[in-house]
Parts: sequence; structure tokens; C-alpha cells
Amino acid sequence: MNKRNQIFIFLFVRMSITGLKTGTFTSLNNSGEIRLGNQIDSGTVGEVIVSGGANQPAEWGPNSVAVPNALTMGTNVNLTSGNPSWDGSVAETINSIDTDTTYSAGSGIDLTGTTFSTDNDGTTIDNSGGTGAQNQVLKVPNALTAGTNITYSAGTTFDGSAAITINSTDTDTTYSAGNGIDLTGTTFSTDNDGITINNTGGGSFDANQVLKVPNDLTINGTIFNGSVARNFTLATTDTTYQGGANITIDVFTTPDTIDLDAALTGMTGFTFTGSGGNNLTGAGMPGSGTTCTYLDLTSATNIFPSLYPNSVSPYLVFTSYDPAISANQSLTTSAVQLFSGGLSSSFVALGANVEVELKILSYGGTSNRWLYLTILDGGGTTEWSASMGTGGGYGTGARPTERLVHYRDETDSDYVSMSWVLTGLTPGNTYIVNPGAKTNLTTNYVYAGGSFPACVFRVIQI
Repeated sequence: MNKRNQIFIFLFVRMSITGLKTGTFTSLNNSGEIRLGNQIDSGTVGEVIVSGGANQPAEWGPNSVAVPNALTMGTNVNLTSGNPSWDGSVAETINSIDTDTTYSAGSGIDLTGTTFSTDNDGTTIDNSGGTGAQNQVLKVPNALTAGTNITYSAGTTFDGSAAITINSTDTDTTYSAGNGIDLTGTTFSTDNDGITINNTGGGSFDANQVLKVPNDLTINGTIFNGSVARNFTLATTDTTYQGGANITIDVFTTPDTIDLDAALTGMTGFTFTGSGGNNLTGAGMPGSGTTCTYLDLTSATNIFPSLYPNSVSPYLVFTSYDPAISANQSLTTSAVQLFSGGLSSSFVALGANVEVELKILSYGGTSNRWLYLTILDGGGTTEWSASMGTGGGYGTGARPTERLVHYRDETDSDYVSMSWVLTGLTPGNTYIVNPGAKTNLTTNYVYAGGSFPACVFRVIQI
């Protein structure tokens, strides 16, 4: 039995099982596949049944065949894909296009081409204000006219087109004098009895002044009514106080006032106690500072800035490394802090600029060596930076603090001095400076102590 005969037997068995026969039906219910055509094809997903015509088998085919006539886009209609027609083979979106651009201008509107603008009278309103093309009010349509006792700073009418000032004029000059007031012509004055009060006290206008109280006060036969100054002494059992050096007691106040004299003389000492506010402040005007005479500046509080931040010494930092037995620092091509960070110091900036100075011995052991000195951060690993306080970048601005300070062509040794000027500091902020060094070729040395000079490191306020 060949393969074709096997297929027909299979079809015969399946049809005899379903009982499908030729006929006219109103509905067909099928829960399985529908196979069509000479090849008994089950089709692919999305295909539709396509008629083969009279006496021809139906087959599965593409869904575009189900729309035998394409849908063509007409006037003011288009497809999102831009295709001119649709045959059902792909999903599409159809859009309508509004081409109605016919407009007309109504009241208060002008239309020139496709541009609308406001139609203004040009007298009370126009559209050249603001940015040059905005509506602006020029004036009100009716003017406000000044009437009786009203004046304008300019002209006699106001319509808002210009700023003016309106003033009212009081023409009522009929006044009368009441109790305690005299009126002579248009001049008013006080009407005083001349015994207890008068108006001849002087000034740009004669001022009222009290002469005395109307009744007398008699104390131990002494009369007081305020017309003359009197001193009265009252007997008291209270303790009597008197002012000492630079102290004055005012007995004419109640209670008595004890005052410190404006000028202190004969003082042998002046000591502040307590925390905070212990300072002397001069006058606040330029050029009127407090004059200091015969001051003892040898006190430790004046010459040790590391211990006393308010010291008057120019040195914000003054430190040295000078061991009894000489010590050396071996240098390589990478900057390291000197003597294990023993010179690292901090200071509080008093101004924006300081000078940092280092003195050190460059020791000769090998010829053709360069000595570079730099300022590192507190950790001794990073270039000093004013913006970061303790390091992490360049020094003054974008310029590194590393400097070439000494070249040895032989094995000689020199005591070298290097200064940096650090700028951009914030007064009141604390900064750490840590001297470091390197060389161009391994190895080079710096020495301090013993029979060699000390290494000195200091910061000077500029």
C-alpha cells in the first residue's frame, strides 16, 4: 500500500467517525482542527478560509485574500503608516485631516492673511506696549477736570495719559480762639498767666516754659516752688557711701547711682574673669582705634601662637626638629612627610594670606640629585589645598605647592630655605600644613639634629 492510499484510508476512517455528509446546515460546531484542500492542510495561525471556486476545494490562505478590494485613502484621510491603501494584511490606524483654515475677524479683532491682531482705536488703547506688541491702555476716554479748590501739578484735566499730582486748597481762613489760645490776625499763640507759665522760652518760636508751680513746698522753713534750684538734706540712718578711685556716686538720683569714671587713672591692674567677652574694644570709627602704651609683650600669651591663638606674634606656627642625635630622611621620587610628620602643624587663619617657611639641610651622598619641597595634608599623602583645609588637591589656586629648591652636581651639602605664599584662606578657619620632600633619582637625603642644623618650620601671617 503506497502513502497516498494510506492517506485516503485515514480520511475515510475519520469521516466515517464524524459522520460528516454533504448537506445544507444552519450551524457547524467543531472543537478540533479543520483541514482543507487536496493536501488536507490544517493551515497556519492567522490564515483564513479561501474559496477555490465552483467544484474546487477550499483552502487556507493569508487574511489579505479575505479583502479582495483594498481601501484607498481619499481627501483629508491618511493612514498612520503612510501607506496609500489598506488591504487588511496589517493593523492600521486611519486619521482624518482638518483642512478648514477659513477664519474671519470679529469685533475688536483684525485678520491679515493668517495673522490675528487686536483692532484698537489708538487713542485710548493700542498694541505696542510691553515687549512692543502687547495691548496697553493709553488713557481713559473721559477726562477728570479739576474743580473748586482742586489743582493739578500739570494742566487742568487728568485722563491717565501722564502722571500728575492732585492737590486740594483750603480757602477756609475763618478761625476763632478758644481757652488758652490767642488769635491775632492769622497768628495763634498760647494765652498764659505769666506767673506760672509764659511763652518767651526762646527757640525759633517763643516756646512755652514753666516758671514755677502755683503752690509752695515748705521744708524746715525753706520754700520750694520750682522757680529756683534748692538742695534738701534728709536725715537718714542708712549707711553713708562715698566714691573711691575712679568711682563717682550721684546722690541726686533715686536711688543713688554709682558710676565708673569715663577716664580711669592710677590703676595698677585690670583683670577680666569669667568665660567670653574678655576684651577691650576701641572706638568703632576708622582711625580711632584704642591707643596702647607701655604694654608688656613678653608674656607667653603674646609670643606662643600655637598655645594662645590670640597672640600678637607674627608666627602662627613656629616649630623645629632638632634631635640630640642626627636624624636623616631618605627621599625617593614620591613626596613624603618630613621626619614621620613631626613638623605637621595646624593654625587658625587671621587673614586670607600666610607665608609658610621651611629651613632644612640637603645632604650630599650622591651627585646629580635634585631636591623638591612641597606642602602636604595632615595625613602626609596628598597635596595641600586651601579649599579642602587639610589636603586633597592643589595649593594656591591651580598651582601645586611642589617646588624645585636645590641641585647638587657633586656630593656637597647645603642648608636651604624655601617659602610658600598661601592665598585664599578664610579667616577663622583651621588649616593643617605638613612639609614634605622628594628627589629625582633614588636615593637622596635631608638631615637634622646632632652636629647638623635644626630643621625649622614656621607660618607667618601676612
